Amino acid sequence: MSRLDILDAAFHYASKSTSRDQYVLLTFDTGDLPSPTFDEITEFIGVRARSIPDLNKRLVEIPGNLDYPYWSRSGEPPRILQFDSRTWEGVVDELGLLVQTPVDATRAAWQVHVARDVEDVPHASGRALVVVFQVSHALTDGRGATRLARALFSVEPPRPRPSQARLFKPHLRVPVAVGAVAALPFRLVAARLAARRSRRTFERARGSITDRNVLRPSIVGNVEPTGNRVAHVIPCAPLRITGTRFSVTTTALTAVGLATERYLETIGDPVPDTLNALVPMGLPEDVSWPAENRVVNGDVDLHVGVPDIAERARRTAASLSETRRNVLDPLLLRWIEAENLVPAPVFLAVDRRARKHAPRERTVHESVTSNLTVVSVDRGDTDLELCGAPCLFSGGFPMLGPARSVTHGFYGLGDTVTICVTACPDTFPDHARYVDILKQAVDDVVAVIKDA
Repeated sequence: MSRLDILDAAFHYASKSTSRDQYVLLTFDTGDLPSPTFDEITEFIGVRARSIPDLNKRLVEIPGNLDYPYWSRSGEPPRILQFDSRTWEGVVDELGLLVQTPVDATRAAWQVHVARDVEDVPHASGRALVVVFQVSHALTDGRGATRLARALFSVEPPRPRPSQARLFKPHLRVPVAVGAVAALPFRLVAARLAARRSRRTFERARGSITDRNVLRPSIVGNVEPTGNRVAHVIPCAPLRITGTRFSVTTTALTAVGLATERYLETIGDPVPDTLNALVPMGLPEDVSWPAENRVVNGDVDLHVGVPDIAERARRTAASLSETRRNVLDPLLLRWIEAENLVPAPVFLAVDRRARKHAPRERTVHESVTSNLTVVSVDRGDTDLELCGAPCLFSGGFPMLGPARSVTHGFYGLGDTVTICVTACPDTFPDHARYVDILKQAVDDVVAVIKDA
């Protein structure tokens, strides 16, 4: 089916005001060899893209938003843009501007940004290429963005294959709108009945869900951000984070908790014992799900009241496992799926009302359901290349959201994990000092848990 599911459509609608896109940063080492020209890079990406069905689609919106948008075939050539900077520091500075501007998915669902002959790129033997693959969140989630980026830059080019999806024909926009109006009351009733049945089934088997999403004290980063962004990219040494007995996600959560604790102490703020982090969790491949965004969010306790770092990591790992078990409960997923059957006009009306009453920019929240955001993505092996240049490391830029002026991403490629921090400089101006504290916290956590 080419029509967007409500979860995918929500990202498309939200991106009309603030980018909700996925970003895959990749660096390629050209060493002492001549860097490929911009035309050569464009040709490389264009040839690869023609073999990837998902990169040949665009969105078609239905008149009056009477139904969710549909995927149609795109005739647009790949949009390849150049960075102005030729130093690693300059490119990273530009990333803050890049993540503020979404792709126009009604023209094409993706674009690529390229910097050539970049000096001082970490781990590079000489000059390097820096690439950011930007893709609409309506098309895919973080794992899907990784798969698409790997197809674009795989050492083994993807085999051309036809799309299995039935793409929408734009001339059907008006008939679809008319049909959606006629079906609206029936869809709404069916959605409400399905949600009520799923909720009752869940509560009979699991009890009430009211104890979830408990409010807790906010911290300095729980401020409503403006539209401005800055990015920090810290590639760790190979095996630095992957060489412990804990998962990268557990190590990341432990380090972020420790860094936040230390930062709050340096500015004289209290450290709440309830400090926790929102963690996006991918659904297993065998789980049926209607949306391309196969992710649910869970809140993980960071156990900052535990002084022993190794014990804190063990408890965080246990909390992570328990949260994953809870949010991936089949009955809960079925309930979520039923709640998301709402027709487009109703969803958009509710969304408009929520935005009207949403906190204004720079609002300081007194309480939140989660204090921090930590994203952890495994981007696979290093068998990627661009015009013969091998890949060094990968990164990404987790989006900010309500009551969130700083987010954390940990991205693995081979044995190298890259730490990425996105922040709003207007509402979290101390981001550079915080990142320094985070880097030290990662070193301290790894030093303790590598033999724990």
